[in-house]
Amino acid sequence: MKKNSWMELKRGTLLGICFAVLMMFAAVPCQAQQTTVSLNMPELVKGNTVYATVSIDNVENLDAGQFDLVFNPDVLKIVSVENGSIGNTEIPVQWRSVDSKTARVIFNLEGVTGVSGSGELAKIGFEVMSNGKGDLIISNGLLGNTEAKRIDTIWGDSNDDGKEGEEQEADTKQTATPGFEIELSLIGLTAVVCLARGKQR
Repeated sequence: MKKNSWMELKRGTLLGICFAVLMMFAAVPCQAQQTTVSLNMPELVKGNTVYATVSIDNVENLDAGQFDLVFNPDVLKIVSVENGSIGNTEIPVQWRSVDSKTARVIFNLEGVTGVSGSGELAKIGFEVMSNGKGDLIISNGLLGNTEAKRIDTIWGDSNDDGKEGEEQEADTKQTATPGFEIELSLIGLTAVVCLARGKQR
């Protein structure tokens, strides 16, 4: 009798543990896919104009952003920066030269609905001035959502042969922790875009 009671107790305890583990997994929400931004660069041929695309994947509620394009000015010269698109939503970009080897691209979507999915943030036209490595990379990347919070993003570079390169090291991965400084940055970015639009009118 005691043996049967002991076996039933063990069986009940195991069932309870299994049930608790299952409930724990069920309570953990599925992680959203990681937002990534990458560069795609065609083969560089002296005298040609080539177009690099800044692609984005798995973004949610994107509202604004900025990034720097750093390149070898002896090989590449920016001649145009064209708007990107995610789905049917156009990404209206503004850009300016920071110095001879750096250009800053900024954008802010009108309204507060944001955009989700995958697509292109921008397409950049480069004149190939000479043979050599373009050394094109993205730096200082920042994406914000409709709540003025930073979007956790992995930023990637391109190889000189035009193929997408390895993703940057883990220490370049942006954190998703919202903060006062982040919100100020995104508010400031929005103000800059609005001023730029006002000057164009």
